[in-house]
Amino acid sequence: MVGIKINHQQLAKAMKVSDIDFLLIVLVVNLIKNLGHRYGRVIDAVSMAAKFTVYLTYLEEGKNLRRTGFLHHVEPRRVKEIVSEFEALVENGETLHLLGSVEPSYLIGFSYIWAEKFPMHPGESRLKLFNLTMSERLIIEASITTNIPKCLAIKEEDLHFLIKELHEKSQASLPLEKRIAFSDALGEHAKFRLLESGTVQEVKLAQGPSAYILAKTDYSPRDRQARIHMMIQDLTRYFEGMYAWVDEEPEVMRGIETLGILPENKDAAFQELDQLVRDWADKYHSESATNQVALQFLLSRHMDILQI
Repeated sequence: MVGIKINHQQLAKAMKVSDIDFLLIVLVVNLIKNLGHRYGRVIDAVSMAAKFTVYLTYLEEGKNLRRTGFLHHVEPRRVKEIVSEFEALVENGETLHLLGSVEPSYLIGFSYIWAEKFPMHPGESRLKLFNLTMSERLIIEASITTNIPKCLAIKEEDLHFLIKELHEKSQASLPLEKRIAFSDALGEHAKFRLLESGTVQEVKLAQGPSAYILAKTDYSPRDRQARIHMMIQDLTRYFEGMYAWVDEEPEVMRGIETLGILPENKDAAFQELDQLVRDWADKYHSESATNQVALQFLLSRHMDILQI
């Protein structure tokens, strides 16, 4: 099936969303599509964040249940339940875990359990688990690079079995109330992450199910994924800085310039700006300064958010 690239910004604009709607849409689209969080976990995280807001207001209002409920249109009874939930978290010293890492941590050990369960012994065909003719096997094996782990190619049900075993091992060390039961959706999510990272490769066969090959011994997201993580960090830092600007804190300066640059001057303009920023930072930086400031900017195509 051919994937169709949809511009979510244009789609949102066509649906006439407001600024705050657009901000929420962009965040959730990136959480699910680019960062790989499951739909259900995102829903749970948003719900937990809303409850955290109620608890924060409860503390700010001198622990007044009725006042908190009035401010957020929540019944005092429900506010009391939320407060009890968060007070238990604080009392037990637990972490407020909403989404955390997008990558299931146990995928780091995926290649080791594959090598343990499906080793390829000297003289064996990597495709011995598949009912192929000699010529079919030779053609497929010739297309596979030789510098990959010495493991048998496996079927989808075997891949599912390995993911399930890793998941259950990782859950065994957790308290019962924190364990997450394995599901088909969780298995598909982990499979997708493994394929996207290049740790696992799918080989389509002429007949029957696909073969899955362990392509490398490590699990790590691709370069684009790393940039997405950096984007989230930058956005979080920028959001905090903008809040400081709203509160008129003294060490914050907001600035934006809109201009037109001819295509033939773009590279020179970008390089000059980079050098100007470096010179400015070198001029005013002092090793003896106790306070740290950060200049964070993005030079990109202009988009009038107010029209979205």
